[in-house]
Amino acid sequence: MVAELLRLRLRILANGFRRPPLQVVAIVVGLVVAVVGVVLFWFGAEWVAAQEDDGFAMRANTAVGSWLMLAALLVPLMVVRRVVLSPRAFLGYPISTVGVGVTILAYSLIGPGILLVPIALASVLAWPDESSRQLAWAAAPLLFLQALLTIQLARQIGVVLRRHPRIAGWIDFVSVLVLMLGGAAVLAILAPRIPGMLDLVRAVRPLNRFLIALPEVLADTPLGMLWAAPGYASTTLGDADTGWRLLGFSSLLVLVLLVSWLTVIGVQLRPTRRLPGPRRERVPGWFARFPATAWGAVAARSVTYWIRDPRYRAVYGVLPLVLAVTLLALWVGGVPFADAVLVPLPLMTLLLAWSTTHNDVAYDNTAVWQHVAAQTPGADDRRGRSVPVLIAGFVLLAVGIPLTVWGHGDIAIAPALTGFCVALLLGGVGVGNLYSARYPYAAPRPGDQAWQSPQAATGQGGVTQGVSVLLVLLAAAPAFALSVMWWILGGSWGWAALAAGAICGGIVYGLGIRVGGRSFDARGPELLAFTQRN
Repeated sequence: MVAELLRLRLRILANGFRRPPLQVVAIVVGLVVAVVGVVLFWFGAEWVAAQEDDGFAMRANTAVGSWLMLAALLVPLMVVRRVVLSPRAFLGYPISTVGVGVTILAYSLIGPGILLVPIALASVLAWPDESSRQLAWAAAPLLFLQALLTIQLARQIGVVLRRHPRIAGWIDFVSVLVLMLGGAAVLAILAPRIPGMLDLVRAVRPLNRFLIALPEVLADTPLGMLWAAPGYASTTLGDADTGWRLLGFSSLLVLVLLVSWLTVIGVQLRPTRRLPGPRRERVPGWFARFPATAWGAVAARSVTYWIRDPRYRAVYGVLPLVLAVTLLALWVGGVPFADAVLVPLPLMTLLLAWSTTHNDVAYDNTAVWQHVAAQTPGADDRRGRSVPVLIAGFVLLAVGIPLTVWGHGDIAIAPALTGFCVALLLGGVGVGNLYSARYPYAAPRPGDQAWQSPQAATGQGGVTQGVSVLLVLLAAAPAFALSVMWWILGGSWGWAALAAGAICGGIVYGLGIRVGGRSFDARGPELLAFTQRN
């Protein structure tokens, strides 16, 4: 099979020239440029050795080799967006993961990848010292494997980047910039020995210290270890132990790259039933952002309603009006601004928590039949419907409390104000969860304006609204009383108000979920009949 794949690779390369003339010209030009580049690198290595300067040879080898390794990583990231031979093509054949990985590596060498061989061998010619060449022969196979594995791993990352075009664009920009700057640094390092480059040498003279230190830094990185290792065995340095130690580190690096490559192959060869698809690709809208549970589905649909339905959006439009009207009325009444600013936030919190939750079954009448037919637990229904109100409420408090404290001028009021508002929010949602399942009344139909009169209005709505508001105020009464005590006496009463608001509000919210859920379970058919009538 491996031989057949290699023959198939040759056939694919030949078919690559069966394209429109302009594309064929581009391919031929690219191949010619690559071959010419390898030839220049080969003769450049001999030119470096002809300089008979071990220090220059080490700087040149390290700088040029590090740039080539960097190009082996960055170029596939930029240009590769698909794989020619997918590992999953081997599914169904008795080939191990290691066999698939080795086969794909051999497959990639039939073509432009074969140019890595002369590049690795040319590194041997770049050393003028015989002892350095001996170490370079040992480093050449590792150079070849490191470059080959780096290219293959970068190709896999490039395929993944196809699904993230914005990230891929930034990577392309950074890669081109890094390669251009690296190429300029390599040219500046080689310039002192190149005839006719005197002007460039003078221009980069202020950067001489940087250009001398750069190869030394690269020699200690995975990019330049193998290229610099033979230089330590030269006659000038005479530190062969360091060279062999770098060779050992590089061997470990190549082993890590090989294990990473085989791991990538193994992951792609897993059965598809074990690959969980991303929920964001399979699930639309807000359903992808909530747990795949009953209450999560209800919460996602409720958030969608709160964003799209004009009956719910009207609440957001009323809140700024409450703020303006309240401050204006208190200003006309002669109330100081430092005291008046404390009133709007509790009113806005009460309106937000109570306005729709106390009758959300009637507002959401088009979906009640789904909940009844699917036997959705009532507690999950209540919990899911309360999510958008709680999100909006806590955002309101996160913004409103700092502004209110700033307007009042005393940060000590923050605990008491927070406790009272939290009690109103949690208490309002809890009472609403109970009342909407037990005492629904006619509401505007979906698509109607928020203030349009219901089609089947009765006197029950006004009584239900009044009693539910009184229950919300009763839930917040302990926090309000302790806030008044703080206003009169100061001290730790404010923190007591905060604790009372959180505890009382949490209790009312929990009772509303539990009792409202039981009422929804028990009165499912009655609620369904009510929503069909109203």
